Amino acid sequence: MATPRSLRRPWIAVPVLLFTAWPLLPCEAQEWPHRSDLVFTVQGADPSLARETIGILTAAHAEMAAASGVALTDTVRVVYVGKDQSFDSVVGGRFPDWGVAAAVAEENLIAVRSPRDHPIGRDLATVLRHELAHLHLDALTGLRQVPRWMQEGYAQQLAHQWQFGDDWIVARAVFTGRVIPLRDIDGVNSFRDASARLAYAESYLAMRRFLDAYGWDGLLLFAGRIRQGGNWDAAFFEATGANYAGFQREFKEFITGKYNWAAFLGDTVLLWIALVVAFLILYIVKRHQSAAKRADWERQEAIEDILYAPFERPGPDDAAPHTGA
Repeated sequence: MATPRSLRRPWIAVPVLLFTAWPLLPCEAQEWPHRSDLVFTVQGADPSLARETIGILTAAHAEMAAASGVALTDTVRVVYVGKDQSFDSVVGGRFPDWGVAAAVAEENLIAVRSPRDHPIGRDLATVLRHELAHLHLDALTGLRQVPRWMQEGYAQQLAHQWQFGDDWIVARAVFTGRVIPLRDIDGVNSFRDASARLAYAESYLAMRRFLDAYGWDGLLLFAGRIRQGGNWDAAFFEATGANYAGFQREFKEFITGKYNWAAFLGDTVLLWIALVVAFLILYIVKRHQSAAKRADWERQEAIEDILYAPFERPGPDDAAPHTGA
């Protein structure tokens, strides 16, 4: 995952708490490289992690190949990068701090920060599927570059990703006028963590929008035209009959319409989430105010004890009588 070809697409470092699966629909295969006996090799992992990795990737590749009619070629090498190694040296370029994995298509390489040294805080299967999907799209395009939002959106669709809170991230961007134009997502590797997460969320929505409108056939036709050396604008038009610049404008209109206040209030799920959050905030504020009030009372009582204590001591006549021998 990266704009330079030497560094490909690191996956965003945020917890995966919720995902939405996109149905993978079979479509007619074209003349693509095809191989059913794809081999995976794993480095930097113990036998248990290596077996888990190969199992995840084998199942994911079968699903991707069945969906598109396209299989990867050659051996895919998976490298788990430990704390004593430089991730940049493994992937051949500068890697963002917020990334946990990357795919290098020219080498059929998936590099992942080792879970032993860098707890990734999310489902390993999702990370591996995401990076394998990058290699898969590169196989479709013959290693020719496509828009970054399409790369990340494609990977998230095939990794069944939609993270808890992404709706809120996009809504906040809409409310504050900070929606990232799709063309600017090409520079996501230079983004800060929060902006990168917004870019990924928008990429997911844009790819879902594309598949809703044009399906897998449209995507494969676009990739085929890119593979043949076509530019983005011409390939997009041939595959969809739509203008690429027009799609970008339509997408911005789509998300600003979907995430405006009226749409938000009309969405029962989001409304209930907002009410729950508002109740929790109110509860926390009330608890804080009550605790502050109790502390104030305790301080006042302590001051009163100090001031009035001398007047509450017993006088000489009230003292207990002495008994003589």
